[in-house]
Amino acid sequence: MKTNTLFKTSAFYLLIVLSLNFSSCDSNDDPNVTPPKTEYPDYLVGTAVDGEGYFLTTDNILTGSLTIVGNGYEGWSNISATVDGYLYVINNTEGLTEKFQLTENGPIKVDAISNAVLTPGGFFRYIQATDHGDLFLSSNPNSDGYTPYAIIDLDNFAATNSGFISFPLVDDKTNLWSNALVENGKIYFGSTYGNSDWTGIADALITVVYDYPSLTNPVVLGSDASAGMTAGYRTNGTFATETGDIYQYNMTSSLWFGHDELANKPSVFVKIANGDYDANYVLDLSSHFNEPVAIWNAWYAADGIAYANVVRVADVPAWGDLSQNTGTLVEVDLINKTVTELNLPNASFVNIFTLDCVEEGKFYIPVSVTGGDAHIYEISIGGGANGFAQGAALDGSNVYVNSLLKN
Repeated sequence: MKTNTLFKTSAFYLLIVLSLNFSSCDSNDDPNVTPPKTEYPDYLVGTAVDGEGYFLTTDNILTGSLTIVGNGYEGWSNISATVDGYLYVINNTEGLTEKFQLTENGPIKVDAISNAVLTPGGFFRYIQATDHGDLFLSSNPNSDGYTPYAIIDLDNFAATNSGFISFPLVDDKTNLWSNALVENGKIYFGSTYGNSDWTGIADALITVVYDYPSLTNPVVLGSDASAGMTAGYRTNGTFATETGDIYQYNMTSSLWFGHDELANKPSVFVKIANGDYDANYVLDLSSHFNEPVAIWNAWYAADGIAYANVVRVADVPAWGDLSQNTGTLVEVDLINKTVTELNLPNASFVNIFTLDCVEEGKFYIPVSVTGGDAHIYEISIGGGANGFAQGAALDGSNVYVNSLLKN
């Protein structure tokens, strides 16, 4: 028995020594061995190809070409968000909120929640990953004036709160359209107030603020800097900078409202700080052009720089013209209040639903030329009119990139 015990003890220590020796030769200690990359691909690209949706994962959006058909997941990722290697998609075709794991071989669906279970009768247009560690889903107010919403916990992919929001009236006007930003314990609903038939639009910019996640204690903020919708179109009309300041842009286009009540109102960026609109801050984007313009989507990049899709009113007499090459991308310096047109190809930027792709001083945006090619462009943030480079091509002239996310 003693001999056997000694043998076992000696073998045990020998294994430890061998283990330590093998550990000391780990590739992480070898300067000639590249350490392993993150466990999920760098980017998610979503597209429309001949009216069908596809999305794929990739580590390269700068060189070569991306082949979507046959390589991507068949479906739509235009209303989506990514968090820690997972993609969350609003699938309104099937009435689901879906969860995908992002892998080198593409997105793999791992879970789904019925939107009807989240909010009976609810239909969601917007999703965001919040700074509260959850997902916030919402839509515009329905015909009864109620806005459906849901809050989904990321850890267990289950709803923690859902229902309908009834916004306060403002001068007997109702909230016709809204989209929200969650920031530092508050949720800011960019809004459009007017009559139920979309006439009599409020002569002010309006935001409704609630506590988050309780969605209590509504406070109405107003600014006379302009009028129109502060909710944004496909993308959010409200965004936060690294300093915690909140900026908004407005929409004034007669194509959106169905009338020209706001035709003489300027397209502006405004600021919310310390719980209210900053009366001393207005960036009048319209004043930088010698003809009427409207903002159809804008995205915050970094360091006080945003990028906006500006459309000249004369170029879009009909709704379908927005999907032609009528969009101009401009760089908006929110700090210095400058506006610079980028010498990119004019394109249709209006149907980019989700764009969240910034890294190491670069902002990435798809440029899908109607009747031409689609490329991902790398823009040097704050780099001016020519501060960009053409990246990967999307094969085919019938590809429109509607979502691009950095995972």
